[in-house]
Amino acid sequence: MKRLVIGVLTATLLTGCSGDEQPSAAIPATTTPATTAPAAVAPELREVVDRFVKTINAGDAQGVGAMFAEAARFDSVGRIYSGRAEIMDRFLVPEVIEAGGRYTLLDLAPNGDRVVARYDFTTGSGGEERFTYDCAVAGGAFTDCVGRYVS
Repeated sequence: MKRLVIGVLTATLLTGCSGDEQPSAAIPATTTPATTAPAAVAPELREVVDRFVKTINAGDAQGVGAMFAEAARFDSVGRIYSGRAEIMDRFLVPEVIEAGGRYTLLDLAPNGDRVVARYDFTTGSGGEERFTYDCAVAGGAFTDCVGRYVS
């Protein structure tokens, strides 16, 4: 038995050190590169989105308004609001701020020079929605946003 173990061990060592390196069938000779991680959102875009969530959740209409460029456009599920005043007066103030709405940011993704934020939204009366805002940002302000419901 001792001779058998020594023989197997010797054969194994000689085969492994013979200099004839062959790729093992169990280990491929080449490896596939790891998949690329999703692109990160630029820090300045992340900061604008974080500031928007904090400001709107605080009910600060003036602060939220300042986050939109004067000539901004907002498409909320096909309802188009043109200009900061209209976005605030016809959409965000009555439908979010006065409704006691709260945004919970779920995730962010880049979309070219835009940022897509996915939110859970609740109203003061318990209504719940999930949607995305796909927004262009310039100079720290939203210039164009497209809001869509998602599941």
